[in-house]
Amino acid sequence: MTLSTNTRHAVVITILMVLMATPVLAYHPDAFIFVMGLSFIAFLVKLGLAMWVYLRNPSAKVNRYFGIVFVGQAVWDLGKFMMWQIDDPAKALIWSKVSYTGYIISLFFFLLFIWAYLKKKNLVNSTKAGQAIFFTVLIALIVLLWSTGMVIEGLAPRPEFAESGKAMWAYAYGPVYNYFFLWFQILPFLYGLFLFALKYFSTKLEDKKKQVLYVMIGSSFPIIIGIPTGIILPALGIVLPPHNNLLTLIMTIFITVGIVKYKFLAIQPIGEQAPRRKISEDILREFRMDHSNYYMIRHKDSEEISYKMLLNYLAQDHYGLIITAKHPEKIRTSHGVKTTPIVWITDSETEHLSVDPVDIEQMYETVRIFCQKVKNPFVMIDGIDYLIHHNNFHKILYLVEEMKAAIEKSGGVLIIPEGKLELEPNQERMIYKELTLLPYSKSDLKAREGGLRGLAKKFKTFKHIILGFTPVTESLLAELEKEGIKPTIVTTEKIHHHIPKERLKVVTGNPLSKSMLIKAGVLKSNTLVMITMQEDSEAILAINKVRQLSETIMVVTNINNKDFNPIALKAGANYVVPSSSIGGRLISLTLCAPNAVRWVMDATTLSNKAIELVDVTVGKKDFFTKKTVKKADDTLGKAANIVAVENEKGLHKIPDDSYELKEGDKLVLIANLNLINKKTPEDIRKALAAGRFKTR
Repeated sequence: MTLSTNTRHAVVITILMVLMATPVLAYHPDAFIFVMGLSFIAFLVKLGLAMWVYLRNPSAKVNRYFGIVFVGQAVWDLGKFMMWQIDDPAKALIWSKVSYTGYIISLFFFLLFIWAYLKKKNLVNSTKAGQAIFFTVLIALIVLLWSTGMVIEGLAPRPEFAESGKAMWAYAYGPVYNYFFLWFQILPFLYGLFLFALKYFSTKLEDKKKQVLYVMIGSSFPIIIGIPTGIILPALGIVLPPHNNLLTLIMTIFITVGIVKYKFLAIQPIGEQAPRRKISEDILREFRMDHSNYYMIRHKDSEEISYKMLLNYLAQDHYGLIITAKHPEKIRTSHGVKTTPIVWITDSETEHLSVDPVDIEQMYETVRIFCQKVKNPFVMIDGIDYLIHHNNFHKILYLVEEMKAAIEKSGGVLIIPEGKLELEPNQERMIYKELTLLPYSKSDLKAREGGLRGLAKKFKTFKHIILGFTPVTESLLAELEKEGIKPTIVTTEKIHHHIPKERLKVVTGNPLSKSMLIKAGVLKSNTLVMITMQEDSEAILAINKVRQLSETIMVVTNINNKDFNPIALKAGANYVVPSSSIGGRLISLTLCAPNAVRWVMDATTLSNKAIELVDVTVGKKDFFTKKTVKKADDTLGKAANIVAVENEKGLHKIPDDSYELKEGDKLVLIANLNLINKKTPEDIRKALAAGRFKTR
């Protein structure tokens, strides 16, 4: 067992304080003042911690039982404090019974806390009969305490405090107490300590180890120190002042730290290693997702589609987190998830990363902490119907709202499969108001696929900022001019461009300067920043500068060396495109068809200046006629790849491999002109020579 430096120091200092304080108190004439003061302080601290932990998440059993245990402990301390203040033995006896009522309740609920914390199920906590017997014994002990002298027979003054003038009453126990002490005090603590130690040495989850360690250390104080000082030393004739409240106070603090500090799962982001799968054009089109957005998949196959889309985006160097009500191994087997972390929503004991279905706080904090670690994460909540069943609709609606804020701040995406969710009409309206429903309606698809012209209308109110001025910038300016968009350029270069001054704002200065970025308007909402720098190092630095100022705006950058693409994405870019003759056009394309750009970048390095984005119309009897997209791509090889097909049904980006090309179809290809040679089909070379290819 390895303790951190801070933990070792805390344990050693605590033990030394107890060992040094007890002999001093045993002989100091004013020790009673310290003992009573400590009891009152213990009462306040335990009550405060109990209420604080409980109110953090009242629905969680662990929080509820912790609250009851240490409210009971607080009552125990308050009762003793009041008992020691009173000289009348009859009145003091009443407070002694108040004290022991709290103590008995705390011991019984400590067992429930252990089982809830470790998610252990047994006859007591999982059956009505077991619960009835358990609480019957609890009630019987309290009844015996108040109605008879079988638990506490009376009180006797402590002789060691005679000089103080205070009785400092000690309990005179009845015949039942010895059985109570053994079965409900010593054994529960030993049992809990054993279970915590077993969990500590068996679990492979580091966060769980840290949490269990604190709880285990806290639970050990009443045993390791309490038994020697409360039983062994008195048997040897050495009587110490009352100090159990000090031991249980230390226990309270350690368990609180364990629950609160190490409760939330600090999940390590891991890139998905599953091979990329082919997804039909229709699914990509109808279920496309944008960063800083939140989606509910409403479809008969909502789970299947959600995982397909998630894996599609994770294959693009994004990090993901899955929180699901299904067994993690089933998710990995059914959907092919290899390495992405999965948190299981369950109230059963497990060695998987898990969260209790009613522990909303832990669920939210786990997502929030994960989103702080990575940019543009994809988070899936699979099992919203299960969560609503174990909580209530409004609580889960609040959870969704809170998760939205955390995910939006990191530029991420929230995916919620509808699954078997059944809601009342007013509940549907409330949750649908918070989420974008997929698949898109026909009108939404038409608006999204209207090309750059439709995009320009959508982003008309957005502020467009370009950092740097290169040949890519000129290409980009031409695209923006067509759409009537007035961009702001931050550069030290002198701009030579035909765009009228009234259609272009220039901020002369260093685009890597925070003051210049602020002057350009980076802090404003609804802003698109397009980085077109000559050097990759400057582009990555620019991304960092922009992200220091804003986490929510969209950032698109060009990169010369493809090896720097992952670095740019991790730095905070939403999309990365290459520097080439089509770089400016690709930057524009990312805003409406990011999947197409990603596919293009995977297919070719695009670093060669001979690469062109071109289109061709399929003739009556040429090379493409009646060929599938896959067969055409295989024949073209590295010379060209089809990235879109436009037919009577509209433009299809990343067309289905099985689609058969026909006369009149317009194809969009990414072509490397240097590789079009004698081996290229004659029809293609003739088409190029005839000028059928047109640079887009």
